[in-house]
Amino acid sequence: MTNSAKDSKTDTYEFDPELLDRMIGAKGDAAVIEAKCHSLQSAMCGPLERAFEMATNVHLSARPGEIQQGSRRQLLSVFGQDAVFCDTWIEGWSRDISALCGTKLVIAMVECLLGGSDPEELDIAARPLSGIELDMSLVVFEQLNDTLREVASKDPTAKAGAGKPMLDIPEAEDDPKPDFHAAAITLELQFGSVVTPLTLILPQSILLKTKPITSKKNAPNAVDDDWAERLNARVSRSQINLQAAVALAPLPVGEISRLQVGDLIGFAQTGDIEVTLSANGKALYTCALGKSGARYMVKVEGDAGPDENWRSDFS
Repeated sequence: MTNSAKDSKTDTYEFDPELLDRMIGAKGDAAVIEAKCHSLQSAMCGPLERAFEMATNVHLSARPGEIQQGSRRQLLSVFGQDAVFCDTWIEGWSRDISALCGTKLVIAMVECLLGGSDPEELDIAARPLSGIELDMSLVVFEQLNDTLREVASKDPTAKAGAGKPMLDIPEAEDDPKPDFHAAAITLELQFGSVVTPLTLILPQSILLKTKPITSKKNAPNAVDDDWAERLNARVSRSQINLQAAVALAPLPVGEISRLQVGDLIGFAQTGDIEVTLSANGKALYTCALGKSGARYMVKVEGDAGPDENWRSDFS
């Protein structure tokens, strides 16, 4: 072959990137990935329900939801609406797991766990999570990740963990993970009247190597961590907004309707002013109103009302 023939453009071949990714196992056939995702969904539903009940004493139902395939960044943009985001990992299986939970589930769980609401009567609108709700969402991601380890990892003792939940998905330039071929596996969780998606975004390369493990046990495996204690500890560290209410002198409705800016209303008490300290709509303590320097303060004097076991509603 002449030098001119060797230099000819006809001797230069370029691989289709998609074909190359399939050859090296980074991307799977769509039908194969779909089947893998369905198997994983079916294996996870029962164990996830039991894990939630063990961790929070909350009963919910899980059923298979939507499955999508695409690049990791594409899938994050699709499923990242009205959701809290968390990166998780399972040693020996994958460190590139991303999870998204609809905010309505976390809001509903916190409202029921802390306020004693009836799950069947909840009317929750999606919104950004508060500090305590974001903190509590970690319990959801830990249960999801431990369930995934139970059904996907061949080593049941493999270490697994979850990062810090975030309200916003990292921008592409700030994302430490590569934009690999991925699949989004969604489980629809129903808690009382609230139905919320819980989505895992996994590398297709891992799915191709995974055969879900279906447990025949009626109860989940014993876990090292006492989830109830962890939940209580997380609540005890969370910040709660307090409200101080002071009774004012009663006024006729007609007089109230004529109130204007600058009008004065007296306190109901003429001596020491009694203040009721509340949180989450529950009266906690009776207090005395005072002043320290330029700031008004309250001094706790006793329990408010007959229920002295209100702390149990916050744990």
